[in-house]
Amino acid sequence: MKKVYKDKIVNIENTDVFDAKFSFDYLNFDYDSNYDVEVIFMSDLLEPRKNDEIADKLVNKPAMYSNVYSPKDELEIFTELFENAINNNKKIHIVGITLWEEIDMLERYYDSLWYMRDDVNCYVPNFAEALVTVSVKIENIMWKGSDYKRMWKKIFFNPPVRESGQVKSMFKAINRGSMAGIYIEDKTEEVEKFLSECVVTEKILPLTFAKLLKYNGEQIGFSWNTSELIIEY
Repeated sequence: MKKVYKDKIVNIENTDVFDAKFSFDYLNFDYDSNYDVEVIFMSDLLEPRKNDEIADKLVNKPAMYSNVYSPKDELEIFTELFENAINNNKKIHIVGITLWEEIDMLERYYDSLWYMRDDVNCYVPNFAEALVTVSVKIENIMWKGSDYKRMWKKIFFNPPVRESGQVKSMFKAINRGSMAGIYIEDKTEEVEKFLSECVVTEKILPLTFAKLLKYNGEQIGFSWNTSELIIEY
């Protein structure tokens, strides 16, 4: 088995060198603790804006669920949070973004801080310094808009699953280094299978994955305890 750290992968003593397993640390942190950064769940701010009129039409058009919590409302909320943080020199971490427009705003801010590394074409943020950091919920990269017809209520989340172009933008942010984390509320067998597929197909590289699960969060200032997540490839 191999242990994955933020900058290296090493064989674990007394384990099979040739097995197909990666061991990652997953940072379980208490969002209610008194950190120097305010943690904001997009879902909490979207819920009061729920469009119940659209919700009544979902039996025949499940893909309309994406507009139960509209992209327009989400972007408006994000923009307000972002501008307030920058203008007031306040550290915030937003959990549950789903839009390219949010990533674009964030990356332009990171450009101003010279976080883009041209030699690797990726962002290398100082998350301890950045005023705004973000995470995506696992559900918002596991599924895409075309899955509504097949999955229906099983993927009626808040924030909602967006169309495939927006999901691709979340993966792009993950691999470019501007996304600080992946929020996993429940590490189900289905979630672990999806994460394994991401590693096997190199949609997320192991070192990047390790940062998303633990090390970026620690740099932001989160702490609590860690659990092990084993990915087979």
